Amino acid sequence: MLLPLKWLKSYVDISGISANDLAKKITLSGIEVERVYPMSKATNCVIGHVLEKTKHPQADKLSVCQVDLGSEVTQIVCGAQNVDKGQKVVVSKVGATLPGGVKIKKAKLRGEESNGMICSLKELGIENKFIPQEFQNGITVLDEKAPVGVDAIEYLGFNDTILELSLTPNRSDCLSMLGIAYEVSAIIDKDINKPYGEKIAYSINPNFKVKINSDDCPLYYAKTIKNVKIKRSPEWLQSALISCGIRPINNVVDVTNYVMLELGQPLHAFDFKKLNSDEIIVRNAFKNETIVTLDNIKRELLPTDLVITDGKKPIAIAGVMGGQNTEIDENTCDVVLESAVFNPLTVRKTYTRLGLRSESSIRFEKKVDPERTIYALNRACQLLVELVDAEIDDKLSVENNINDKINSIEIKLEKINRVLGITLSDEDVSLVFRKLKFDYKLSKGTFVVIIPSRRPDIMIAEDLIEEIIRIYGYDKLNKTLPQTNTVASLSENQLKIRKIKSVLLAQGLNEVMTYSLTNPKYFNRFSHHEVNSLLPVKLSMPISEERSFMRPGLIHSLVEVMSYNNARKNNNVFLFELGKRYYLNQGEPCENMVLAGACSGVIVENKWQKKKEVCDFYYVKAIIEQVFEKMSLDKQISFAQADKSVGADFHPSRSAYILYKNKEIGIIGQIHPNSQREYDINETYVFEIILDQVLDAKLEENKFKAISKYPTVTRDIAIVVDKDITVSTLSQAIASKGGRNLKSVQVFDVYNGKNVDKGKKSIAFSLMFENVERTLTDNDVNKIYDKVVKHLEDSFNAILRK
Repeated sequence: MLLPLKWLKSYVDISGISANDLAKKITLSGIEVERVYPMSKATNCVIGHVLEKTKHPQADKLSVCQVDLGSEVTQIVCGAQNVDKGQKVVVSKVGATLPGGVKIKKAKLRGEESNGMICSLKELGIENKFIPQEFQNGITVLDEKAPVGVDAIEYLGFNDTILELSLTPNRSDCLSMLGIAYEVSAIIDKDINKPYGEKIAYSINPNFKVKINSDDCPLYYAKTIKNVKIKRSPEWLQSALISCGIRPINNVVDVTNYVMLELGQPLHAFDFKKLNSDEIIVRNAFKNETIVTLDNIKRELLPTDLVITDGKKPIAIAGVMGGQNTEIDENTCDVVLESAVFNPLTVRKTYTRLGLRSESSIRFEKKVDPERTIYALNRACQLLVELVDAEIDDKLSVENNINDKINSIEIKLEKINRVLGITLSDEDVSLVFRKLKFDYKLSKGTFVVIIPSRRPDIMIAEDLIEEIIRIYGYDKLNKTLPQTNTVASLSENQLKIRKIKSVLLAQGLNEVMTYSLTNPKYFNRFSHHEVNSLLPVKLSMPISEERSFMRPGLIHSLVEVMSYNNARKNNNVFLFELGKRYYLNQGEPCENMVLAGACSGVIVENKWQKKKEVCDFYYVKAIIEQVFEKMSLDKQISFAQADKSVGADFHPSRSAYILYKNKEIGIIGQIHPNSQREYDINETYVFEIILDQVLDAKLEENKFKAISKYPTVTRDIAIVVDKDITVSTLSQAIASKGGRNLKSVQVFDVYNGKNVDKGKKSIAFSLMFENVERTLTDNDVNKIYDKVVKHLEDSFNAILRK
């Protein structure tokens, strides 16, 4: 929510309080002010009158203008296509500074002198999306009554300071200027000057009916307004809308938006002559019913959608968007103004499905104040009379099914003090309620507080206690530490997770944290055995379709991070994430702790020798082995070639399943080239491991092992075996026959090509022998070596290469 201070000053006296001080007070009361900034940083800008416009002799797209600045007539060369003789324009004089640090100087453009610049609103610091449509591609043209020579920024109303508020979902009351005014008045203890129209008597219009045929609309007002003249809004109204992030359109639409911002009640205007009857019927949409909305898109409606009709056809989607068939245009002369209350959940479901979230639907979703419905209608009528010379009377049409139940909360002073841990008096609490403009009664230490309808967030006594301490001051709470006998220590699982993180960080990987929510279209991406059979967990009330499911795995999130980095020329990316995946098991939501990683790019580069080592499958596999080795689980981990059931996002011949005790717990592999192109990433290797069984395993204690005083002996062995036999299988076989004197088995070469039969491969191992009690002789080593060779020949038909 954007808060222009000039607008706020019309309701609350904030004189003597700087913008930053006010921001601090608001933040300390519980509503965070994210930033304070000027609406425009432009200086030395005045209103000019274009007296003459001639074509530039040396440039077809430039015009040479003689502009009256009040104190002088000067020549300015302008490139805008819409500049013309007789216009009132904004001129930045020589010496002016524009947003972005642009300084205006005397210049010659294609040989013609230019003393200043005729400005567009964009050049004054206004975002293009907030600029009126007619001026988005050129300079802004002011009203012909604009006084020449005066400060243009002040005339436009851009000499304002904006506070950007970060509202929590429960504070829908602050989605209006009046709501914020109530908040500020309570903080600084000042009265409120409310806008006109709160209580005006009315009579029922017998010539225009309103009928509600749905429980989703408890209240609907409609008022007919005649002889409306559609034109551009005055500068003060346009400035107010722009300062709050809304683009001006025309006077009628701008008035409805202005009142929505002022009072928090969305309004909608229909062209009266485009209605097919003299009645409004509110109902749920029929099956397969359609409407073309104001954005010129045909929308298919569902029976759960609420629509406004003229008795024959839908003319608006309630609380979401109006229909094109009753749009206000330059020919409109009579309008029907709507002010209503709609079911928040119905509005939310409809705009979420249609992707039509707007300022109006946000307010309906949060629940509008029913007492401001007629107030907003009266206020809009008053403004239309002032701005467009509209004709109104005291008649309106209404159907009201609102239950006028008064919300009151009873609370004892003793409970307030007990919850807050401080001692407040009756007078202290009474003062807070007076500041908040809450009616109350006090009897023997018990308050009965009437909660106004503008504050739907206050429902129980604890809410009221929070209001009391907000206004009384959080800084006045006692500073105490919680009393507890708990001795802080990490659980066994936390220790294991820390160990995993430390290993990965030591290997040069960077930890990331990504969203747990994902788009349903990505649910089956980068899937494998452990994911393919999972049922998704869908959110009942997602923020958006893009984040409507809980993620079933982490690889997709890391691939998106990889894509983000590669797009910004960061090509050496090594990532890991420890997080959770989510799925349904027999209808119940479940979760697992998952370790995932993604690696791409150069590991080590020697620029002097022009050598570099690039990440590949075996590098990532070594990282995984290192993790399990540090957890003393390396002997229980193995890898198996991935079969055809592996997802299409993995390279079919560079992927493997990760096994723990011969049971699949994850996958490692290269992203398929097609997927790499789709995500616009370089060659990338990923892994994902379900950690449940790993975390359940008992960690072995680190034991001291003495360094042998005796030398080691190394022997190499090269064998030819069938291509399908894995290195890990052979390594385990060698280790099983090596006895206690065989200390390590390392692979240093795998070869298949010339001099190796088809279907075979040559593998070379380096065996290291050592004894802690004596020096091993050649005879000792030869016995073990021969035993290993015989076992390989007998078990795998291995042929020793010599």
